[in-house]
Amino acid sequence: MGVSTVFFRLLLALILGGAIGIEREIRGQPAGFRTHAILSIGSALISIISVLAALNFGVAGKAAADPMRIAAQIVSGIGFLGAGAILRIGASVKGLTTAASLWATAGVGMACGMGIYSGAFIATGLILVTLFLLGKLEKTYLFTKPKRTLLIEAREDPSLMGHIEETLDTMGYTMDFVELEREQTSGMVEMQMVIRPKPGFVAEEDKTVIAKRLLSIPEIKNVEIR
Repeated sequence: MGVSTVFFRLLLALILGGAIGIEREIRGQPAGFRTHAILSIGSALISIISVLAALNFGVAGKAAADPMRIAAQIVSGIGFLGAGAILRIGASVKGLTTAASLWATAGVGMACGMGIYSGAFIATGLILVTLFLLGKLEKTYLFTKPKRTLLIEAREDPSLMGHIEETLDTMGYTMDFVELEREQTSGMVEMQMVIRPKPGFVAEEDKTVIAKRLLSIPEIKNVEIR
């Protein structure tokens, strides 16, 4: 493998990985253009090293060296980088798409390093279509409004959940997740819940209005909306 071939493969990895990173940069994600570009280049370089090591250090007359033994570590190792892009905010989890794009970008870099150019181009195209177009379709037709996380402090009462559910229903929301913690001495409960807009309903978006409606329930003492 000549110097020009190595240069071309690394340059292609930079371009394709960077293209995916630009989309993440536009979305304001912490792992953007540079992260994806460097990840793609690194994956391509390790793949090139794997191929050259197998060719140059294989023992004649014996079993051929496996070029994938080194490159395969990229697949497992990238998980640590992807995990750094995932954040838990209350009951919500953010960054899964960025973590997945990092993992996919490593695959694109490996394809460039191995000389599988058609696979690298096709995969990059499909990744970008998924991030740009399918993301818009998802927001338009599947989840028209984002989920909200509510932190509620209330006096424990058997009818409390029923009142909350009824109030949320009138505002066009349904409960998606509820986590409850009781304070035995004070008789108070702290709830963390995720609510999502009901399909086909125009949900109330103003945080102040949502909080005011919930505070109208006698048992509820405090509401925080994220």
